[in-house]
Amino acid sequence: MELINQNYYKNFEIVLEYNENKELKDYNVNFGDDFPEKAKEYLSQYIHQTKKYKNFYSYNQELRFSLYQPAINSVAEKRYLYYRLLRKFLCYRAPAVVTVGVTKKCQCRCVHCSADYHMSSKEKELSLEEKINAINESIELGVTNIILVGGEPLLYPHLIDLIKNTNKEKSIITMFTNGEFLTNTMCYQLKQAGLKGIFVSLDSYKQEEHDNLRKRKIFYKALDGIQNAINHKIPVAISSYLTSERVQKQYIENFMELGKELGIQEITFFDAIPTGRFYTKTNTFLSLEDRKKILSLTYLYRKRKDYPIITPQSIFTSQRECSKGFCFAATTQFYISSQGYVCPCDFTPLTSGKYPDYSIKELWEKLIQFEPYKKRSKECRMQNEVFRRKYIYIIPGNASLPYPIDLLQ
Repeated sequence: MELINQNYYKNFEIVLEYNENKELKDYNVNFGDDFPEKAKEYLSQYIHQTKKYKNFYSYNQELRFSLYQPAINSVAEKRYLYYRLLRKFLCYRAPAVVTVGVTKKCQCRCVHCSADYHMSSKEKELSLEEKINAINESIELGVTNIILVGGEPLLYPHLIDLIKNTNKEKSIITMFTNGEFLTNTMCYQLKQAGLKGIFVSLDSYKQEEHDNLRKRKIFYKALDGIQNAINHKIPVAISSYLTSERVQKQYIENFMELGKELGIQEITFFDAIPTGRFYTKTNTFLSLEDRKKILSLTYLYRKRKDYPIITPQSIFTSQRECSKGFCFAATTQFYISSQGYVCPCDFTPLTSGKYPDYSIKELWEKLIQFEPYKKRSKECRMQNEVFRRKYIYIIPGNASLPYPIDLLQ
């Protein structure tokens, strides 16, 4: 099947259909001439599958079913679908997402911070120009979603310039923030720069617990920031994490009620992964019963159109009976630290090397040739005890992180 032509994605179109009240009625894919039948069938099935999600955000004729995904009718989404075809039919290894640490600065000291070793590094951070170049090189590899993280991205003085100078036709750009500095003015600037979504991290739906975990009184400022973003028509999600205890104490249900009350578009729950300041806390692992409950609640809330969409990590990277996906690390996603280190993800303290010493393409290819990343993993590797024993626990205690994979081979 001939799919290598980089302009191939221009040979199909996502068409939105509206009713007489200008409400979205349906959407489908129209194919150009000579489009391969197998590719037609695959993309048609994918589009059909997306309709099972709540189409939660339609603004300025953009339709999105998750902040993690470009608008379904955009050029960026068509590029994403094109690379899905390459992965499906040609086993082509291309990243869809790059997570970029824009700064190591942060005003919080979260007990569970996965970026702890990046934030404590004494190494010089990449310049603005180097960050822009790294992102644009990632886009040329196939990336269609750029996720900015920290530290705290809003403490990076060149954030607006960074967003403005990335290719936003080929890829969308979103951001994770603790929300304290999401002022009305900042939200206006982010919107004008082209930001397509904001994830606000909340560690609890209870003010006192959230502020204790963050070591800073920030809860109500974050809620104000959420409202400012909504007022400027920026899609907003809450980001939190789950331990076994939190699942049993109904954190999912309470967060969903908070999200409904705030009027946000999405809530995403990460598994509490033993990394960063959680490095030794493997007791946070979710049990099989926890994961079954998370999956059940996901199905429940996705049927209820008055609630935000729910996207727990657990349903993608769990045991087979609880999972609908695979671990994204070094499969469809990778991480670039603010110092330039390329890692499988921001939870994994391993690196293939440093940008710009090597190109993003070279660092990506080296990463996917590292033994544990040559094939997909059904579950999160950092939650897999065998992986941790073989590649994480052997890292010397006095070593600088992230640790070079060259020293593990």
